Amino acid sequence: MEDDFTSLLIAVGVLLIPVILALPLRIWWTVRVGNEPEHIRYRRWVRQVLDAGEPLAYRRQELDHLARGLSIESSRQGRIEMDVLHPLKLPHFMLLPVLILSPLVGLIGAILFILLFPLILVAEWVLIDRGILAKVIQVLMRVMHWGIIGIHRLDTGVRDEDAMVEHMHRLPTTAFLGLFCYLIVSYMPLPMWVGITFTILLFLVLTSIIVIVKAASHGELVFADTSQRRMQPMERLVDDILAPVVGLGLLFLLSRQLFLTQIGSSSSIFADPIWFAGIVIIVLYSAAAVAIMVEISFFGLRSERVRMVFQNQIVEVHNPIIYAFTREHDRMELNPLRSLKEHLDLGDENFEQAESFNFEDMLKAPSTLQEGEDAKPPETPNLKVFKDMK
Repeated sequence: MEDDFTSLLIAVGVLLIPVILALPLRIWWTVRVGNEPEHIRYRRWVRQVLDAGEPLAYRRQELDHLARGLSIESSRQGRIEMDVLHPLKLPHFMLLPVLILSPLVGLIGAILFILLFPLILVAEWVLIDRGILAKVIQVLMRVMHWGIIGIHRLDTGVRDEDAMVEHMHRLPTTAFLGLFCYLIVSYMPLPMWVGITFTILLFLVLTSIIVIVKAASHGELVFADTSQRRMQPMERLVDDILAPVVGLGLLFLLSRQLFLTQIGSSSSIFADPIWFAGIVIIVLYSAAAVAIMVEISFFGLRSERVRMVFQNQIVEVHNPIIYAFTREHDRMELNPLRSLKEHLDLGDENFEQAESFNFEDMLKAPSTLQEGEDAKPPETPNLKVFKDMK
């Protein structure tokens, strides 16, 4: 009995290894982003701009002026802005040790990625080139009685944007999905090698579909549920569905498997809790290695093409309008800017032209007066000249 309890404690300790390794990485990232008073103040200003619903590009000059006044270099300024837009939490840092641990994990991840990439290309052809994803979106809108609009993204104009932060922000979905697939299949009465093969196939198929959906939906598109008074960003839909299912499912499946090993009800090769915990860590880090390779290769090379093709398909059917969703104190406004078609043709760099020309913009505009020259009121027109012209 004591041996069983000791094995359980060791297994729990092994399962906590990712959390323990993540803590110093989390502290390191906090220091790297900046935790000094001036960094916290700049972060607060960035948060205020985003809370007002304004893209950072609209307040770029003001933010740069504030950063110079606080003696914040542009690289740290960009890290602070990216950390506010895409905050990295403990689950993200739990996956980083895969980069420094045993080469075995990287080898397993590389083999899986070699199998995965052709599946991603197949999923891209089926979902994007054949227009299946756009048709699924139409069915979903009909069933849920949703509309579709665009909300101007707030991350345009980030100073020295660090793409790796955005890549890291997407890692947990793929990594924890791999572990979830393994735990689900482990409960099936399958021989060991059949179970491993089925786990790999399930993980690869689900990942290839999720990768394409996330790449296609990364943009301004938003589902508008007017009856429920809410808006659902399309790119957040996958995470909002998977996160609670995978998160709670992992806690339940891990605790249940450990309980079965304690009472001797597990007849698989994972009846030993220590062995089971070790396999869980290997599976988690192998899936994390696959996720890292997907982010570096696919999202770095083909995601923009997938997004553009998908959005053009949405334009052909719905031609949604892009809005600026802003807030000033307790007053919220949803102002139309332009159509998604115009946005795709013109690009983000011309979005600022849709803003109204206010008093602050007038003060920033260059003057035609020479330095030291006084402004004079306009001359009164000579009406006699106009009469003579008649």
